[in-house]
Amino acid sequence: MRFDFRLDAYRELGVSETASAEAIRQAYLRLARQYHPDHAPEGKQQEYEERMKRINSAYEILSDPQRRALYDRARRPHAPAPTTVRTISQGQSMPRSAPRDPYSTMRAGYQQRYYRVQVNTQRMPPWARLLVGLFSGLGLVMGFVLGLPFGIIGCIPGALVGLIAGALVGLGAVYLTALLVPILVLGWLGQVVLGEAGLWGGVGLGALIGIGAVARLWKRANSGFRS
Repeated sequence: MRFDFRLDAYRELGVSETASAEAIRQAYLRLARQYHPDHAPEGKQQEYEERMKRINSAYEILSDPQRRALYDRARRPHAPAPTTVRTISQGQSMPRSAPRDPYSTMRAGYQQRYYRVQVNTQRMPPWARLLVGLFSGLGLVMGFVLGLPFGIIGCIPGALVGLIAGALVGLGAVYLTALLVPILVLGWLGQVVLGEAGLWGGVGLGALIGIGAVARLWKRANSGFRS
């Protein structure tokens, strides 16, 4: 595996070489919020896009333990090369590169998408994060099960796709819950107190409250990219 050493992955994420996986993940989330192109100031869209590409490349290297170990060894000039050598005969040898994970690039891409969903949810109330986590877990299991007939080739992509799809469905469920709960509760209370007229009055008031709750949740979720 070759690395572009014009990019210092540790420096790009602002972490030390001994940083833990969690510290690297938190640094990535913080920088993803800060430099997301959707929130770039006027005239700096291209600059933010280029910075975000470097951030993603650095995280792709450091988020995978095997890739990080190869990177650490390769960036030290006097360290053993990350390959093994098989002797054919005296005076001859054939380099054999370390095995590559065929799913590593795909996995890194899906991880970045999932972390973006996490950025959207981390500032939401606990119940919202719990709901997204529940749907993410269900999606992961369903994707894995649906991939079983195809063996490991189907299970890994299925689980990754299911995880992200479940998280997105969970986000939708959060907004739907915030909208419907006030409508149902106030509509029921209005019917109990005032009958049919109270029902529709409660539904109308609940709709206004629910729309306001959805707007606040949306604002909190998207503010994660600005802080």
